[in-house]
Amino acid sequence: MGEARQLKAGRWRIYEGSGLEIVRDPQTGSIVTFDTLAAARRWWSRSHPDDPPLAEAKKCARCGAYFGPTTEWSVHDGRYFHPAHSPAVFTMHRRR
Repeated sequence: MGEARQLKAGRWRIYEGSGLEIVRDPQTGSIVTFDTLAAARRWWSRSHPDDPPLAEAKKCARCGAYFGPTTEWSVHDGRYFHPAHSPAVFTMHRRR
């Protein structure tokens, strides 16, 4: 199963597997990057027709960092957060 992540420059890159290996173009061997998430999804569906649709990787709603395969995260109001960035943690700190 693949997931897309946006690079700092704004382009999108696809990662695959539990180790998050960078996906390469099978014809050229080069790392594939895309201008939009939609373009990455189109390429993925053509290149991997038997795999599930490409999803954007989960990222922290506060800091925008993506979660790695072993990173802990929590959900608050349907949004993902690092444990230290959870709105509940900030509420606790403000009440002290």
